[in-house]
Parts: sequence; C-alpha cells; structure tokens
Amino acid sequence: MRSLGPLESAVMNLLWEAADPMSVREVLDGLRDRGLAYTTVATVLENLHRKQWVDRARLGRVWFYRPRLQASEHAALLMREALAASNSPRATFLKFVDEISDEEAAMLRELLAETPEDR
Repeated sequence: MRSLGPLESAVMNLLWEAADPMSVREVLDGLRDRGLAYTTVATVLENLHRKQWVDRARLGRVWFYRPRLQASEHAALLMREALAASNSPRATFLKFVDEISDEEAAMLRELLAETPEDR
C-alpha cells in the first residue's frame, strides 16, 4: 500500500474518526478550515479509492466512503514498513523500544506474553 500525502492523511483521519461512511460534502465540511474546493476533495477520495485505502458505496447519486483499514492497522503498517526499510531492523527496533514510555513497555511485554488465541 502506498503512503499517504498530507491532504490524503487529513481525509483518512476524518474517515477514521467517523462512525458512518461519509459523503464528499461531509468530508469537505470536516476540512472547511483548509478552503478546499468540492472537486478537490472528490478527487482525493477517488484517488484513495483507486489506491485501495477506502471503499465506497453509492446511495442515489451520492458516493459514501469508508476506510478499508482501521487507524491502528495503518499505524502497524507504517511500523512494519519502517522496519523493512531499515538496514538494521534490530537496531531500529531497539531504538524504538528505548524511546517508548514505561507504560508502553509494560503493554508490549503483556502483548508478547499473550498467545495468538488470547488476542
């Protein structure tokens, strides 16, 4: 999956926060502080659909968009890509672990202790 640009990220954040699929107009309203045109938002959503970041369904004449991945799945994908791109995954992972909080370290230890069936 290709990474997201700044406007695509803003659109995805709105979709991830939404309880229901959103129309182009609803996304535009959520980005009103950016002064974007309706056609710009429609194009971004179409691009996200083409890149397989969002699914869409048509209701009457209006398309509604929803994310294909949850925000947590996207974050995990970014972490995997960072490790894969590293010349030294061990060093990269060690640096990551060194920088997490005590609470995050405890959570990581708990997760590693769980079996896949427990998750």
